[in-house]
Amino acid sequence: MKKKVLTTTIATGLIAAGVLTTQNPASAKADTVPTGDNDTSTNEVATQKSDAKTIAQDNVNTAQTNLDKAKADTQNASDSLQQAKVNETTAQKAVDEQTGKVSDAQNNVDKAQADVTTAQNGLTAAQENAKNATEANIQAAKDNVATQEQNVATAQDQAKQANDAVTEQANKVADAQKAVNDAQKNTSAAQADVTTAQKTVDDAKAAMDPANVQATVDAANKAEAQVNQDKQNVATAQNNLDNAKAADATRQTNIDNAQKAVNTAQANVDFSTKQAQEMKDQFNKYQGIKDAAQKEVDGLNDKLSNVNTITISDVEAYKKAFNDWYTGSKRGENWTEEDKNFLNDFMNSNTYKGNAADKNITVDINHLTADQIKELSLFSADLLNQVRNQLGLPKVIVTEGSLKLAKDVTDNYVSDNWDKFDHDVDGISRAAAENGLLSGGNFYEDAIFSSDFSEASTMDDLKSILYTGIVTMIGGSGDEMLHAAGLLGVDFGDDISTGKEQYFSAGTSMFPIKEDQMWITKMGHFFNVSKDYIRDSAKFSTTEVPGTSTEDLVTQLNTAKAKLASATDALNKAKDADTQAQQILAKNKVELTTAQDNLTKAQNVPVQTATAQRALADAQNKLAADTKINEDAQAKKEAALGDEAAKQKVLDQANANLATAQKALIDAQTKQKAAENNLSAEKAKLANLQQVSNEKTQDVKAAQVALDDAKNKLAALENAPLLVKAAEDKLAAAQKALDPVENVLVSEKAKLSALKQDLADAQADATTAQKNYNEKLAIQTKAQTDLDNAKKVLQAIYDREALEAQIAAQEKAREEAEKKAAEEKAQAEKNGYHVDGNKVVDENGNQVSNWTVKNGQIIDNKGKVVSGLTINKAGAVVNKTGQQINSKDVVDNLQANKRTQAPVVQSKVAGKTYVSIVVVPEKAKANALPQTGEKESKITLVGAILVGLGSLVGLFGLGRKKEY
Repeated sequence: MKKKVLTTTIATGLIAAGVLTTQNPASAKADTVPTGDNDTSTNEVATQKSDAKTIAQDNVNTAQTNLDKAKADTQNASDSLQQAKVNETTAQKAVDEQTGKVSDAQNNVDKAQADVTTAQNGLTAAQENAKNATEANIQAAKDNVATQEQNVATAQDQAKQANDAVTEQANKVADAQKAVNDAQKNTSAAQADVTTAQKTVDDAKAAMDPANVQATVDAANKAEAQVNQDKQNVATAQNNLDNAKAADATRQTNIDNAQKAVNTAQANVDFSTKQAQEMKDQFNKYQGIKDAAQKEVDGLNDKLSNVNTITISDVEAYKKAFNDWYTGSKRGENWTEEDKNFLNDFMNSNTYKGNAADKNITVDINHLTADQIKELSLFSADLLNQVRNQLGLPKVIVTEGSLKLAKDVTDNYVSDNWDKFDHDVDGISRAAAENGLLSGGNFYEDAIFSSDFSEASTMDDLKSILYTGIVTMIGGSGDEMLHAAGLLGVDFGDDISTGKEQYFSAGTSMFPIKEDQMWITKMGHFFNVSKDYIRDSAKFSTTEVPGTSTEDLVTQLNTAKAKLASATDALNKAKDADTQAQQILAKNKVELTTAQDNLTKAQNVPVQTATAQRALADAQNKLAADTKINEDAQAKKEAALGDEAAKQKVLDQANANLATAQKALIDAQTKQKAAENNLSAEKAKLANLQQVSNEKTQDVKAAQVALDDAKNKLAALENAPLLVKAAEDKLAAAQKALDPVENVLVSEKAKLSALKQDLADAQADATTAQKNYNEKLAIQTKAQTDLDNAKKVLQAIYDREALEAQIAAQEKAREEAEKKAAEEKAQAEKNGYHVDGNKVVDENGNQVSNWTVKNGQIIDNKGKVVSGLTINKAGAVVNKTGQQINSKDVVDNLQANKRTQAPVVQSKVAGKTYVSIVVVPEKAKANALPQTGEKESKITLVGAILVGLGSLVGLFGLGRKKEY
C-alpha cells in the first residue's frame, strides 16, 4: 500500500512576513511542486521544504543581525540624544545664569545713570546759583539773614510770653481746683454734722417717750454683752493668728526646701544640657569628619572607576610569549599558538573607556599646547607603569626634558610634511640632538597610526589612540615584540625581567598619507629615553613632572579608607557619648519636673497669717465700734432713767445744734458752687492761652526755617564757585562710574548673545538627535517586527514538520495495527467460530443459523444472550477460558452441504451445552459492495486526521501548486 504525500509550501508565509528580501538569489527559483504517489514527487517536495526552511532560517539570522545593528544604532543615538540634552541643559543653565548677570549689570547701569542725572541736575543748579552770586544779591541775602534772625528772636520772645501766661494760668487752675476740693470736703463734713445732729434730736425725742425707756435699757444691756463677746472673739482671733504664724513658718520651710531641690535639679539640668550640647556638637563634628572622609573615598572610587587600566591576566604567560618571540634562530619562530592566543586575548580584553569631559575638549593635533602634551604624557605613563608594575619592572618617569622632546619630534613631523607609514628618523635625530641626547637614528620613538577621515580631534580621540597604541604594542601586534621591548625598557633579546627605568613622554601628529589615495592619518608617538642616552644634561632636564597616577589614586584611596574607618570609629564613640549625655539629661529633666511639682505643691498650701491677721483686726475693729455703741447705749440708759427736765434740756440743745449744722451745710454748698464756677472759668482761660502758646511755638519754627533757608541761600551765593566745582566733580565721578558698568553690560550682553546662540545650536542638536533617535528606534521596532515574523514563519515550518512526522507515525502505527488485526482475523476464521458482520460462522464459512451478533454479544433465536461465550478483538467466539470454539465443539457430524438448515444439535463445551444450527452460506455475489469494517475504519481515521489538520493545511496550501 503506497502512502499519499502531504505536501505543503511556505512561500506565502514567507512573503507575508516580509523576510524574503535577503534570500540567496540562487535559491529564489520557480519550482512546480506536484503531488502524487511516486518517489520523484516526494523528493522534490522534500527538497522544496528543505530550501524553504533554509531560507526561513537565513531570514531569521538576517533579521537578528539587522535587529542587533538597529539596537546598537539606537543605543548610539540614545547616547547622542542624552549628551545633546545634557548640552542643552548646560547651555540653558549658562543662558539663565548669564541673563541674571545681564540683569545685574543693567541694574548697575540704571543706578549709575540715575547718579549721573542727579549730578547733572546738581551742576545745573550750582551754575544757576553762581550766576546769581552778585555782590548785591549776596548783601541782600545777608540782610535777609539778619531780618530772619530778628524774626526768630521776636517769635521766641512772644512764644516765651505765651508760655509764661500758660504756666501762670495753670497755677490759677490748680488753685481753683484745690478750692473746689476743699469746698467739697467742707460740704461733706457739714452734711455729716447735720446727720449726727438729727440723730441726736431723734434720740432725745425717743428718750422722752416712757415706752422707749425699757428698750433703751435693753439696748444698753445688749450692747454691753456684745462688747464682752467681742473681747472673747479678739482673744480667739489672737490665738488663731499665733497658730497661723506657726503654720506659715512651716510652709515657708517646706517651700525653701523644695526651692533648694529645684535649684539643685535645675543646676543638674543646666550642666547636663550643656554637656549634652557639647556631646551633640562633638557628634556633629565627627559626623562632618566622617562625611568628608566618605566623600573623599567616594570621589576617589569615582575617579578610579573612570581610570583607564591595562591588565595582564597571566603574568607568567605574558613573559613566556615575550621570551618565546626572541628565542630561536629567527625571531618569532618559537611563538606558539598558545602564545598568540594569549596575546590576542590580552589585546581584546583591554579596551579604552571614553571620557565625556575629554570629548568636549577640541585640540589641534599638530600644535598641542604644553599642558596638553603634559596631560597626554602623564596619561600614557600611568598606563605603561600599570603594565610595568605587573611585570615587576621599574617605572617610567615623565620629565620636563621628555616633554620637550615629544613636542620637538611632533613639530619636526609637521615641518617635514611627513606623509609615510614610517618613522621620521631624521626629524627624531634632530630633536634628539637639540635636546642633548644620542642622535643618528630612532633610539626613542614607538608610534601607532590611526586612519581617520576627519581632521577634527578631541582630547578623548588622542587618549584613545595612545591607549590603543600601548595595548597593541605590548600585545605584540604585527607578530613582533620590538615595540613591547622598547616600551618596557628591555634590550632586544634580553629576558623581560631586565627592564630599565626610563624618561617617558607622548605626543601626536596628523598628516596625509599619499599612496593610491589620500586620507588623513593620526599618529601617536611614545618616547622612552634611557639615562645612558643623555649626552648633554644641560639640554635635557630630568626634573620630574608631577602628576597623579592610578597607583597614587589607589594609595590615596587606601589612606582615605583608613581615615574613614578612624572617623567612623570616632563617630560611633561620639554617638555613644551623645546617647549617654542625652539619657542623663532626660533623667535630670525628670528629676527637675518632680522637684518643680513638689515646690508647686508647697507653694499651693494657703498662707494663713494674713487671713488670721485680718480676722484679728476685724475682731478688734468690731470691739472698738461696739464699745462706742455701748458707751452711747449706757449714756442713753442713764438719760432714760433720769428726770424729765434734764431730758427736755438735752432735746432743746440737740435742736439748737441741728439748726446750726443745717446753716453750716447751706453755707458750704454755696461756697462749693462758687468754687466750681471759678474752676470752669479758669480752665477756659487756660485753654485759650494754650492755643496762643501753640501758635507762637509754630511761629518760632517757621521763623527758624526761614532763617535756615536764608543762611543756606547766603552760603550758596558766597560759595558758588566751590559748589560748582563740587557739582562738576560729582558729575565727573558719576560719569566715570557709568562707563565701566556700561562696558560690563555690553560685555555681559555679548556673552549672553553668544550663549543664546550656543543654546540655539544645542537645541538644534537636541532636536536633530531626537529625530535621529526616533528614526533609529523606528528602524529597531521594524527590525524587531521583521525578526518576530521571520521566527513565526520558521516556527511554523518546524511545527509543520513535527505534525507531518506525527501523522506519518500514526499512519504507520495504524497500518501495523490493521495488518496485525487482519492476521488475527484470518487466524480466527481458520480456527473456528468467528463473527462475520452480524452473523456467526464456523471455520468453513458456514453460518450458525440460530445465533446472531448484536452490540458485540451473541444472541440466540429467542433474543437472549448466549452465556459462556464472548467475542474477542479478532472476532473469534471464545469460551470462558478464552479458547476459540469450533464445529467439533458444537456439532460432531454435520452435513452442511446436504441441507440448508440442520436440525438443532447439542454439545457440551467446558461443561456447558451449546445449541446451534449450522446453515450453508450462499455463494457471494461477484459485485457485492464491501461491508463496513476494517477498510472503512481506515478511511475514517485518515479523514479524521485530515480534518484535524484543516486549519494548518489551509495555511500552507495542501496539495496546491506553488512557485517560489
